[in-house]
Amino acid sequence: MRHVILSLICLIALSSLTGCGTIYKASVDERDVGTFVDDGRIESSVRARIINDPVTKLRDMSVNSYLGTVYLVGEFDADQQKMRAVKLAKEVDGVRRVTIIPFQKRDDPTCGTTGDLALYAKIKQRLVEDQDIWSTQVDVKVVQCNVVILGLVKSQRDADRIVAHANAVGGVYTVQNFIRIIK
Repeated sequence: MRHVILSLICLIALSSLTGCGTIYKASVDERDVGTFVDDGRIESSVRARIINDPVTKLRDMSVNSYLGTVYLVGEFDADQQKMRAVKLAKEVDGVRRVTIIPFQKRDDPTCGTTGDLALYAKIKQRLVEDQDIWSTQVDVKVVQCNVVILGLVKSQRDADRIVAHANAVGGVYTVQNFIRIIK
């Protein structure tokens, strides 16, 4: 009973901080409420550190956290940026591991923001339309037409189907799978 009351208090606190969308996300997430909240705090803390740092630039990078593992996905100008981003992330309380998925920044217009957004929309559409998988906890990142899939699913079958959907979209160069199976 104590656990239920604590969970309800956390959900109420979440709704007052970030709105009803967070309640929905927490209710469909594979993580318990405490872990969900911890991962959200970790993401926010890492973003704040990176955006306020003169070496790294958040606008070219996304931050996700699952079970204390931080994923940094994005474009970098130099190795110094990557190393600094990893260092800043590791300094945040609760971070267990940092995985960086870097892409060298380039000015090649063959697959820029517009192409990335179009691929993202096509992949998300395929995931939503597949009623045999539960993909609400899967984040899709598209950088230079390369897809990075992050998140939590219940089975290897779901992970394989999600990756297959991403690979089936025309225009995708590569798909990197960082999906974790939760039992």
